[in-house]
Amino acid sequence: MPKKARIHELELLRGLAFLAVALQHAIAHYSVVDGAKVEDGVIMTVLLVASKFAVPVFIFITGLVLFYNYDGPFRYISFIRKRITDILIPYVLWSAVYFFTSPVWNVHALGQGFHMLFTGKNSYHLWYIVMIFQFYLLFPLFRYGMRKCAEWIPPKWHGLALSATGLLCMLLLNKLFWIGDWMNEANVPFLTPFFTKYADRNFLYFSFYFILGAAAGMNLDRWKFWLEKGKSVYWTVFIVLFGYYTYITVQSFETPGGLSITFNQLNLLRPLISVFLVSSIFVFYAWAQKRTKQSGASSHELFQTLGKYSYGAYLVHALMLRQSYRIDAWLFAGWNVTLRMIMTYVICIVLSYGLTIALSYLPLGKWTVGVSSLARKGRSHVPKQKHTNVPMVDSR
Repeated sequence: MPKKARIHELELLRGLAFLAVALQHAIAHYSVVDGAKVEDGVIMTVLLVASKFAVPVFIFITGLVLFYNYDGPFRYISFIRKRITDILIPYVLWSAVYFFTSPVWNVHALGQGFHMLFTGKNSYHLWYIVMIFQFYLLFPLFRYGMRKCAEWIPPKWHGLALSATGLLCMLLLNKLFWIGDWMNEANVPFLTPFFTKYADRNFLYFSFYFILGAAAGMNLDRWKFWLEKGKSVYWTVFIVLFGYYTYITVQSFETPGGLSITFNQLNLLRPLISVFLVSSIFVFYAWAQKRTKQSGASSHELFQTLGKYSYGAYLVHALMLRQSYRIDAWLFAGWNVTLRMIMTYVICIVLSYGLTIALSYLPLGKWTVGVSSLARKGRSHVPKQKHTNVPMVDSR
């Protein structure tokens, strides 16, 4: 498969998404520590709402890159082999690391650890890998369906069809609990837990972000046209819902039992918040595109680094957060909770990228963090990005 022009803003967008994920997990830890006050909760809420774009953007990028790159002949075996090497093997390794470093593990729990490998339960962040890999496994079906829709639906109706798909996905989220109850009554092996206990990693509930990315990848010029034309719409939605979710979250802190900093209102699997998250994709993509165009060579190199090592950093960051909590207890005890959170977060980011880059230089670096920094013979040159129109339907 010939290499296409690199979409440079995606590297910055990947890096931003990882930074946002790590921030969310730092906030979750410090929201319940002793000494957290309402003002800490307000700052955390603003930061958390601003960082909720992370998972939808990761899924969007996956859809965009797959449909942008695989618009010609497709070989499923080689496709899935690459994903096993780049994604699944590092996941299995780090899943084992989190299992064996858990304070409750023992020999008798090995069977449970093996089960958690398939469910992403060995650490709180690994659910995402289980969910996103479903899109890789089912990519040929998505590819076939998107191409057929592009053939059957006139181009002028593509935007409307995409909007209708978004509404259907919102309806699915609205019926999430009803679907769970129905599946419990049906008690179908594998399917019932997929829609109940493990509904938060069911690809169906995240499918619109992938489909939106797919539509962008099939016609990148068209995506960027709407990105520019729709500014007033998606920025209005983003600002209004940002304020709304900040307000209702902070309002929920006051309980009959006193202050309780919780973020239940910001669950990803809610219909209205999915509207906010879609607007976030537009906002952060537009910002990344503008920032990339305005940046010099050194900034481009930084963005490239942030994106290139983001998957490995994602895998290791939960372990690095544990270490940063120890540093926090040693150096920052007694400080303001928000300041402690920020310091811990920065330490986690430095450690995560540092460890990922170091592992990438090992002979088996690709199997540990999904990327190798060792020089390869015959590495092909990737041209600078051009305005390349990718047809909605492959005409060959």
